Amino acid sequence: MEDGLALLDGASAEDADVPVALGRLAATLASVGDFAAMRDSVPADGRERFDDQLEDLLRLNAVLTAAVKQDRDALLQRLKVTRESRRDLARQVSGAPDGAGNRCDVSG
Repeated sequence: MEDGLALLDGASAEDADVPVALGRLAATLASVGDFAAMRDSVPADGRERFDDQLEDLLRLNAVLTAAVKQDRDALLQRLKVTRESRRDLARQVSGAPDGAGNRCDVSG
């Protein structure tokens, strides 16, 4: 989890390692299975330590989930702006007179 958070913190939107790392984290959490059954298999004198580590893990998972949601929301906003820009550009092109855009006089 800590590695996943560090990767997200320093990654750019184009970083291909981010989805791979998040996939590994999700697979690892899914493979853990039932935490209650796992806790039952821990000796009584180790349960407090297990509980503390599980609490830390769940906290890190919450932080990581929030970071991913924030990145997803930012990406969705960028996509919305891009779509609006494309629509505006298409309207401008459709309203241009014939032959417009074929030459540019920069003689000034």
